Amino acid sequence: MKYTLSTLLLLLSITLQAAPKWAKTAAKSMGTLYAIQQRGDTLKANAFFIEPLGTLVAPFKPIQQAQQAWVIDASGKRYEISRILGFSSTYDVVRLQTTDVKKMPTLPISTDAATNGQAVFTFPQAKADKVTQVEKAGEYAYYTLQSAATPDLSGTPVVDEEGRIIGMLQVPVTVANAPNYVLDIRFAQSLTIRPIDANHADLRQCNILKQLPAGMEQAVSFLYLTANLSADERVNYTNDFIQTYPNSPVGYIQKADALVAQRNYASAWETYEQALANKQLTQPEEIRYARSRAIYNKSVQGDSVAVEGWTLEQAQKDISEAIQLYNQPLYALHQGHLFYAQKQYEQAYSCFMELTQSPMRSAELFLYAWQCQQHLGADNETLLALNDSAMSFFTKPYTETAAPYLYLRSNTLRDMGRIREAIADLNDYEHVVQGRGLNAKFYYQREQMEVMVRMYGPAVNDIQRAIQLAPNEPLFRAESASLFIRLGDLDNAILECKRATELDENFPDAYRLWGICLREKGEKAAAREKLQRAKDLGDTLAEKILDEL
Repeated sequence: MKYTLSTLLLLLSITLQAAPKWAKTAAKSMGTLYAIQQRGDTLKANAFFIEPLGTLVAPFKPIQQAQQAWVIDASGKRYEISRILGFSSTYDVVRLQTTDVKKMPTLPISTDAATNGQAVFTFPQAKADKVTQVEKAGEYAYYTLQSAATPDLSGTPVVDEEGRIIGMLQVPVTVANAPNYVLDIRFAQSLTIRPIDANHADLRQCNILKQLPAGMEQAVSFLYLTANLSADERVNYTNDFIQTYPNSPVGYIQKADALVAQRNYASAWETYEQALANKQLTQPEEIRYARSRAIYNKSVQGDSVAVEGWTLEQAQKDISEAIQLYNQPLYALHQGHLFYAQKQYEQAYSCFMELTQSPMRSAELFLYAWQCQQHLGADNETLLALNDSAMSFFTKPYTETAAPYLYLRSNTLRDMGRIREAIADLNDYEHVVQGRGLNAKFYYQREQMEVMVRMYGPAVNDIQRAIQLAPNEPLFRAESASLFIRLGDLDNAILECKRATELDENFPDAYRLWGICLREKGEKAAAREKLQRAKDLGDTLAEKILDEL
């Protein structure tokens, strides 16, 4: 027979005359939990209140995928479930918080474990029962009762003779005539939310918020672990944090970040302003830095949505005030990036170079300074000095971290005419990236340098690699033809020219090189034809060669 709450209450009222005096309170503390699942169906379970202000315990499974839940108490009044206070999927129990409960009648909690043979009472009839076995459930107890299990009664309380709750009836095992099993109420009462529960697998499909862990350090950890949740969920958790710890900047920053992720910039601004209006706020400089960083990120990401206040000038003002409140290298680094974003390269360069004298000194800072000097039109000697300063942080054998610095120094050395040194850096670059990200452009660039210093063997290898990576690029075929001409291999040069014109019939360089090959072979009429084609396509060099012919 399946019991409903009204049936449970009726059965209890019938036996009140013979029941202990606390039975009325027990009846008023019981209720039915309703949980709407993702599929839209509603699961029901027994539940009972254990604290006057609305804390209750119930089986966990209905909550596991609940999108909304509420409890109907003994009087028929509905209370929404607002928070999960703690849970155990292993023991199928959850501790929940309801809203708008003023003073719920509840029985006291037993502070001791029940003993073997102890008299107890089960509901709905406050029926006398007995503990027949006591086992361990972690630090607490797990009981077996004398009575046979009734599935519809799982989630109801078990009470001792003095009217103290000792446990909650568990869902019975599917064995005929199985006894009732009871989970120690102290175990359920001890359940809390830990930081790692922010993304607990058993609650990923549950839409009911979890209670923040106790203690600010634990709550902060919890907030950071909610980063993978939806922006709406993160906003709800940060609101809880702000309400609990209004003087900490963490909640405001996390909330604003969640709103920015939704591109709700106006609300994010209001959150920053709310924090700055709090005169008791600790570390207001963190709010200034956070807003400056958010504005900067919006700008560099190319978000063109116009929002009042969200300008780089405001970002600069915020970081300047943050530095006045507490000058630290992280703020100075951000200020340098802001100067750079506003094309104030002198100021940005000064910021980055000052930081090279701080504990933040790194290769990256010299790279930032190099970029500033490049925009300022610095000479190659200045740029190379910055390149070398960045490379001083690395030793051979280089790791992949050194790759971008090797590449930039190679470009500077090339511009200075120090070609063999530039090639050496590109060789090291190729070695550390081990093929990842090496494209045809890279091999073409190195081949061009190798030709400048007559390293024709490596140059041929590099242009062939470029062709393998970009077989449809006529420029590389023409470059290969040029190399074959230098090496005196006119037949292969003509083949490359032919392939280049097949890829692009209007590529003048290929026709000019083809004409040169034919001229060298003594085929002047054919040479004039190819050179004329190049001239017609606008090649002035071909015109000069034609005049010589």
